[in-house]
Amino acid sequence: MMNKTNLLSLFTLLFICCHLIGSAQDIDTEKRAYKIEIIVEGIEDSVAYLGYYRGDKRYVLDTTSISNKGYMLFEDKKLIKTGVYFLYTGSYTMDFLIDRSLEFSLTTKRETTYPDLSIENCQDNEQFKAFQLVMINHQQNMKELTSTLDSTSVSSDTLRVRKRMSELNELNTNKRDSLLQSFGDTYMSQILIMMAKSPELEIDSDSLTMEQKKAQYNYYKDHFFDGIDFSSDGLIRAPNFYGKVREYIERVTFQHPDSIIASIDYVLAKCESNPELFRFWMGTFFQEYQNPKIMGMDKVFVHLSDNYYLNGKIDWADSTLLAELEKEMKFQRENQIGLKAPQIHLIDTLENRTSLYDIKSDYMVLYFYDPDCGHCKKKTPVLYDLYKKMEGDFDVAAITVGTDIKKWKDFIKKFDLKGWTNLGDPYYKSNFRVQYNVRSTPQVYIVDKDKKIIAKKLDVEQIENFISDRKRMDQLSQ
Repeated sequence: MMNKTNLLSLFTLLFICCHLIGSAQDIDTEKRAYKIEIIVEGIEDSVAYLGYYRGDKRYVLDTTSISNKGYMLFEDKKLIKTGVYFLYTGSYTMDFLIDRSLEFSLTTKRETTYPDLSIENCQDNEQFKAFQLVMINHQQNMKELTSTLDSTSVSSDTLRVRKRMSELNELNTNKRDSLLQSFGDTYMSQILIMMAKSPELEIDSDSLTMEQKKAQYNYYKDHFFDGIDFSSDGLIRAPNFYGKVREYIERVTFQHPDSIIASIDYVLAKCESNPELFRFWMGTFFQEYQNPKIMGMDKVFVHLSDNYYLNGKIDWADSTLLAELEKEMKFQRENQIGLKAPQIHLIDTLENRTSLYDIKSDYMVLYFYDPDCGHCKKKTPVLYDLYKKMEGDFDVAAITVGTDIKKWKDFIKKFDLKGWTNLGDPYYKSNFRVQYNVRSTPQVYIVDKDKKIIAKKLDVEQIENFISDRKRMDQLSQ
């Protein structure tokens, strides 16, 4: 049977292949000729690359040679879309815009890129230069200010510098806002909108009621993307847009799977009018949550799989990916945190049949193990010592995944697992291996008195803190 790691690698490979095929088709059917002349005085490299940003990565689009006077010409008939592009030569990098003008020239000096930048036939880069000059001036002012502080500075100096820094940041924001007003409806305006100061949140203020804090947070979240045109062709090639979405998902959104799902659905819905943007974020979220580091976040992956890929909304997913994904969901759908644990019927060592729901316990650890598993042999005594140490705080249903009854009984006897409910399914009468996604051992689930899953995939050493914290939370909520 394919293990989860290999299967998820297959998902990643299949997604990338589908994405590249789609991109190649776009390039074949949509051409835009471009001619970009760049002169950088003082440059000594021999080869130059024209590239673009996409999400948090950079890609090369074209390459050319550099004359001894620093002249470069990029000219071709291929797909070139609106975005932030860059010139890279090995020792030199310069960012610029490509939007309305596809034939233009940039001339500058190696040591002073934007202050000495001369632009012909490209208003977009005139705006980009104006923005860069504002940022350069701000950075220089901040650097000079911080340099006035040293180890001998007193607290009054520090307070003065911090106050001045705050004033400079406010001044810089006002200058950017002024540029935004003068630029009109352009791609550069979209970049500035994403840099605009977000509404202030004061939810920690003691003067606000809980309802007021909630209302302010909801307003902040609802207006986080105000002014951003998700249909814009160049949004995906604006580096700060990637950071904007990441901030929304990771910082603005409460880090609970249901909240993450709602926010991802919101972002994807806004991207629907922009197929390239939708494909990028759908693929990004799909890969990110297929093997999450935070417990319970696999629920996001199940949601994306069932509600997008397996629901016919992803036209680039081929039949191989969908078939493998459907198989994978059978291992993941039923065991999500918050769901009632799947009922399973097993036998004890005397072959008496029992069911999971017959076992009464406020907190029960489901411990799936294999008698032949070396890691299980190390973790089982650790779990048993914890069980004795926290006697009465939780019960254990130890479920062997093996089918050799003698090995099972020998394992129980070797580790003297008294007090545990020892169960197995040597005759494959149940489907627990799929229902609980037991493709490696040991596996730990914790269920409450209502048999609702409250934790999964824990290390044995994490159980004590989890149970203790959960008991405190339950007591406080009573």
